[in-house]
Amino acid sequence: MKVILLEDVVGAGNAGDVVEVKSGYARNKLLPSGIALEANKTNMKTLEHRRAKIAAKKAADKDIAQALQVRLDGKQVDFTAKAGDSGKLFGSVTAHDIAAAVNNTLGFDIDRRKLLLDAPIKETGMHDVKYRIYPEVEAVIKVNIMAEGAPRIAHVEPLRDTYSDAVLESRDDENYSFNAGGKPEAALTEAAETAEAADEEAADETADEAADEAADGTEPDGGEETGAAEEGQ
Repeated sequence: MKVILLEDVVGAGNAGDVVEVKSGYARNKLLPSGIALEANKTNMKTLEHRRAKIAAKKAADKDIAQALQVRLDGKQVDFTAKAGDSGKLFGSVTAHDIAAAVNNTLGFDIDRRKLLLDAPIKETGMHDVKYRIYPEVEAVIKVNIMAEGAPRIAHVEPLRDTYSDAVLESRDDENYSFNAGGKPEAALTEAAETAEAADEEAADETADEAADEAADGTEPDGGEETGAAEEGQ
């Protein structure tokens, strides 16, 4: 039986395609669920219009998927499970477990069937699990599995530079450094000024000490010369 697919169907075709499928599959699954339409004369006449609507819907769906990708990518969920000394779990963490944790603790509504997990996870540690939101749009979920009694591995978001290359190139590299927040501060210039002030202060102290030593040495010498002169007279 020929049908017009309104959605992508694995093993059958993409939305907008006219495909041949088994009659039972079409009548029991595709047509009742609204995934496809029968490819009769009436529906075929409106096929191009339907394809335009499908294309617009797919573009909108992709935009939504990319927005979710930005919010979900890099998020972490934690599990605690019994494990042996080698880190092998006595049980396992499944796609269903991960989806439930993401939905319950992070507030996202994800479909476990879109988690690209070939087999349940059976070891402790940090695992990267891909989530296919839409064709060619994926997010990475970090799954942290800890043995019972082990300390939690803290999740640290990566630092992001808030300055463009053009801004950085316009600055004097010798006079600027970056702190942990990515903001420039005139650290080298300040250090140089501090060092110069310290040198000046040390020079002043050295000069004062030299003057004091010279004064101490002159007075006794002058006294001895005067006494000798008086004795000679």
